Amino acid sequence: MRKQNTIILLLCLLGFSSLRAQSDQFSKFYFGIPTKTAGIGFGNSPKFTGIRFNFADKYVDQINGINITFWQNKANKHAVVNGLSLGILPTAATMRPVNIGVVGLVAYDNLSGINLGGLGLGAGKNLNGISIASLGLGSGDQLNGIAAAGLALGSGGDMNGLFMAGLAAGSGADINGIAIAGLALGSGNNIDGMAMAGLGLGAGNDIRGIAFSGLGLGSGRDIRGIALAGIGIGGGRDLSGIFVGGIGVGSGGSVRGISVAGIGVGAGQDVLGLTFAGVGIGAGRNLSGIQVAGFGLGAGKKIKGISVAGVGIRSNEEISGIQLATAYIRSDYIIRGITLVPGYLKAEKYKGFSVSGYSRTSEMTGISIALVNSTKKLKGVQIGLINYAGNNRKGARTWPILNIH
Repeated sequence: MRKQNTIILLLCLLGFSSLRAQSDQFSKFYFGIPTKTAGIGFGNSPKFTGIRFNFADKYVDQINGINITFWQNKANKHAVVNGLSLGILPTAATMRPVNIGVVGLVAYDNLSGINLGGLGLGAGKNLNGISIASLGLGSGDQLNGIAAAGLALGSGGDMNGLFMAGLAAGSGADINGIAIAGLALGSGNNIDGMAMAGLGLGAGNDIRGIAFSGLGLGSGRDIRGIALAGIGIGGGRDLSGIFVGGIGVGSGGSVRGISVAGIGVGAGQDVLGLTFAGVGIGAGRNLSGIQVAGFGLGAGKKIKGISVAGVGIRSNEEISGIQLATAYIRSDYIIRGITLVPGYLKAEKYKGFSVSGYSRTSEMTGISIALVNSTKKLKGVQIGLINYAGNNRKGARTWPILNIH
């Protein structure tokens, strides 16, 4: 019994070796009309010019003309096809300028020209020209030209041109031009030009140009130009230009230009320019320009310009310009300009003209109109029901209606 099993095993091994030898011999078999290198060719000719038919190319050098193959072979990594590549899954190092695969296309180096893959197509280096695949397409290095994929497209290097993907698109380096993705779009470096994403859009460094996103938009460094997002916009460093966020706009550095957000606008450093927010606006350092917030405005250092808040305005150092709020306006050091607040006004120093419910300062210079005025040092006029000036002589510090020093 053991002897029979050994004989069967040896026969199987001999049969496999024979089939492999036949396959290798078949890969070396080719002929052409009128010659083996030109005209109409059949088989695995390493060099051919004209129309050539082969099941799977292996160790091919160069084909010029029409190359029709039916399947992929991994041992075809150096072949160059100039002309029309056609088949089930054509494979070569470089294919150009027209390449069509029923299932897909595989180029170990470059795929250039018009590239059509039934499911997907890819290039180990560059994908150039017009490329369309129903499922996905990608390149190890650059993707240049117009690319469309039903599910996803990506590039290890730059993407330059017009790009579309039903689900996602991504680049390991820069995206330059127009990029559209149904769900998400991302770049490891910069996005320049016009970019659109149905759900999210992001760049490791800068976003420059016009960017749209249905849900969110963010960059690791700067966003410059016009950026629109249904939910939020965020930059790790600076935002410059016009920004609209359905919920919020935020920056780790400064926000410069026109910013509009349904809820809030915030910056780790400065907010400069014209800014609107449904709830609040805040800056780690300075707010400057025209700021309008439904609830409140706040800055770690200075607020300058025209400031309007539904509830309050707050600064740790200085508020200057024109300020309008309903509940309070407060600075730990000084307020300058024109101030209107039916509620509470508080500052160490005030210089200018103010109308408030209750004004409390250490030093008031100018005119203060309030129901109750209170200051330790008055240099001007107080008008209200009760007016207190601590630097007036005893017996004349508190007056109704009017107090002057």
